Amino acid sequence: MITVDELKNVLKTALPYEINLEGINEESDLRKDVGLNSIGMLYVAMILEEKYSVQFSNEDFPKLNKVADVIAKVEGRL
Repeated sequence: MITVDELKNVLKTALPYEINLEGINEESDLRKDVGLNSIGMLYVAMILEEKYSVQFSNEDFPKLNKVADVIAKVEGRL
């Protein structure tokens, strides 16, 4: 099971710039609240794939809008 805190650690690792993840929760928007762009999301997906032995497809990315979406996708593939 992946938690919000585990995803925050992945975000810190994936993003080359400093971000504030203080108020981030399951309902946080990945683009607006976290500041992810398509390249950042790709880095996050790569780390999650390696860490949890899951696979993301190109069709998954448009559906990953909130933190909860990423958590649900990873948990659904475990």
